[in-house]
Amino acid sequence: MNKLKNWQVPVFVTFLLLGLLITVQFRSQQNYLRDLPQQKIEDLILMLNKINDKKSELEKELGDLDRQLRLISTNVSEEETLTKQLRKDITKQKMALGTVPVKGPGITITIDADLVYIDVIDIINELWNSQAEAIAINDRRITGWSKIYWNEPTSALTVDGEVITYPCTIKAIGDPEKLDSGLHLLGGVLDSLAIYNIRPTVKKENLIELPAADYPNTYYLKPKLEE
Repeated sequence: MNKLKNWQVPVFVTFLLLGLLITVQFRSQQNYLRDLPQQKIEDLILMLNKINDKKSELEKELGDLDRQLRLISTNVSEEETLTKQLRKDITKQKMALGTVPVKGPGITITIDADLVYIDVIDIINELWNSQAEAIAINDRRITGWSKIYWNEPTSALTVDGEVITYPCTIKAIGDPEKLDSGLHLLGGVLDSLAIYNIRPTVKKENLIELPAADYPNTYYLKPKLEE
């Protein structure tokens, strides 16, 4: 083998070293390329886990908020229902006390013949029993403190001291059918009056207006009806 020329040795060594460097670089690059996808997958898995954890946390928070919303909605609904019921109860109490004028459907009872006070009381009580909401005699409101009686000196029927003239009209607000049925019960108050040939005229009304009660101090704490 011929000996290498002096200038060829450095060139040979240079190319040898360059080849080694390229080989090492290639292998390093290959190793890097092999590690890169693996590293990305791990990062994605870690990110996905964090996302899933965050999603679960948000779903829990959403569930808590939804339960709170339902609870608040229920409380608001219950409060609204309670408020409506209280208002209805207050209205009923005011109507029963007669402190406010009222209007609504009901019936009118027109009586031409003179009645004794017990007959009037029977009619009033029957109307209350038939769920009348408000009652008036000749536009004088009847309440829990009204006093209906026969005044001997004047020989007249009186309500809270006021003489009732005839024809007498009793008005009652409530369900017209119930009020009418209550008065026409077999053997009831109208049947009893019919024995004496007294037949009041009962008429169902779509709208009746009754004034507020006038409370005389002398009758304020007296019983509902006296016989």
